[in-house]
Amino acid sequence: MPKLETFTLDIRTGKTSGPERPRYNINGFPLDFDSAEGATGPGEVLAVKGSPGSFPHTLTLAGPEPGGMPWEIESIKATYACAGDKPYTVHLGAVTLDDDSDLNIWHTKPAPVFDV
Repeated sequence: MPKLETFTLDIRTGKTSGPERPRYNINGFPLDFDSAEGATGPGEVLAVKGSPGSFPHTLTLAGPEPGGMPWEIESIKATYACAGDKPYTVHLGAVTLDDDSDLNIWHTKPAPVFDV
């Protein structure tokens, strides 16, 4: 398992707003993002960066706080920078997070594809 130095998420919100300050969890520990630009209002894009510097057995985007409204996410562009490797990007589709769910955002580097 590679050591995750940093990751960025470009989160496009759908019709339902998300939490004002989203958080992430790594290996069960909740953390704030190191930086954030944009917003989670309907149709807006939030760009966040996390710098866990750890081996991610689990990495999730936290859903809204208890009692919060569901967060409709249209798409996420996730870019990971792991130790000793070039950064790579993964695109995630639509999902709705409620106060009882988190989204798995840890995806290992896809295997190379080539024609034979």
